[in-house]
Amino acid sequence: MSNVLQDEVVGSDLRPTTQARNVERNSSLVFALFGGLLLVVALILPFALAERELSGKLSVLQVILWLGFAGAWVYQGFLLGKSGVGFGPEDPYKEKDRGQLGEIVFYLLGFGPVCFAYIYVTHLNTGYFGFNYVLLFIVAGFATLIFNLGTAILYLVYQCAAWVVLAYFMWGGWWEVVDSVTMFSGYLFSAMMFYIFRRERRSRARAFALSSKLDEANERLRATYRQAEELAATQERNRIAREIHDTIGHSLTVVNMQIETARALMEKDSSKASEFLEKAQEVTKKGLSDIRSSVASLRSSPLDGRTLADTVEELLETNQSGGLETRFELRGDPEKLPTAKEAALYRSAQEALTNVRKHAEAKSVGLELSYANEGKVTLSVADDGKGCSEVAGGFGIMGIRERIQLLDGTVTFSTSPGEGFRLSVSIPR
Repeated sequence: MSNVLQDEVVGSDLRPTTQARNVERNSSLVFALFGGLLLVVALILPFALAERELSGKLSVLQVILWLGFAGAWVYQGFLLGKSGVGFGPEDPYKEKDRGQLGEIVFYLLGFGPVCFAYIYVTHLNTGYFGFNYVLLFIVAGFATLIFNLGTAILYLVYQCAAWVVLAYFMWGGWWEVVDSVTMFSGYLFSAMMFYIFRRERRSRARAFALSSKLDEANERLRATYRQAEELAATQERNRIAREIHDTIGHSLTVVNMQIETARALMEKDSSKASEFLEKAQEVTKKGLSDIRSSVASLRSSPLDGRTLADTVEELLETNQSGGLETRFELRGDPEKLPTAKEAALYRSAQEALTNVRKHAEAKSVGLELSYANEGKVTLSVADDGKGCSEVAGGFGIMGIRERIQLLDGTVTFSTSPGEGFRLSVSIPR
């Protein structure tokens, strides 16, 4: 599963943000080519199709106005980027308050008037008008991109009025109503096309932004899944390690003690030695059974359907060897606990008794299982061995802590040199 997720992550090289950059770059390139071609045609055609003899001064003025119009064109492209029409890879969708004073002044006193002046001077110098009519539509359309809808409509009204006045000077009379309506319809159509373009760009930018957020959320989800998978694997490895330690380790420890006792009694009391060897053999068989059970199903319960009290008492009896006295005390009314909790208590008792056999040098050990405290179950294992000044915290002790803490329980130790060792485990019911 993790391999599939990693393949998906590696395979998704093209992120929405990258797509937004690519689209923005391509759109900007198209606009630049379109604008450059339009400006070049607007400069060349009037000279190429001049209907009257050119004037040197007017030609110079015509080129100067064209340069001013080209500069204003570039600047309005900058305004487009600020207006939120572009995708903006770092901030794919950001609505901006359009119609600010500086932009309004630029269109009223800059872009629009320079366009009108260029058209007028070009007509005076060359008698040509034709293609330059398109420039008026473009200016009106770009105003729709820069301003909000209300301000754009006011600008269209202004441009229509300015054009009617300009046409009066160019042709020496007022336009017919039909011509004015036709011109205004052309402006309106151009503005609508640019407005639709603006809405489409905004919608696509929002889609890119949502897609980018979704992709980031999916990536975080994949990372969380991988972490959870690694954590689960670690917990399972620790559980298996505890199972091996608690089953094989305990069985081998008991067998070793039984055999050592049998060897010590072999010459003095052969019948007693045989009893210890038989017990060692029984423990060995049980250990093999535990190993087979663990291999068959690592989640199998060590209690095998029996009560916790019976299983713990039997475990205590198997540790009787070499003169070690054992005693078992059950307090309160036993009740059935979840399998995980009973297994944790059993393994804790098993590990505690193994430590008594290996390290305590004790003469007696007592095990108490208490249901007397409301809301919790307590297991205590105490010996009268040599004790210690501090708990070393080997793998067995660490395993007990891990098991009990996973169940929100507590583990306490009580020991001192010469005073024995007491382990207490408590878990909520």
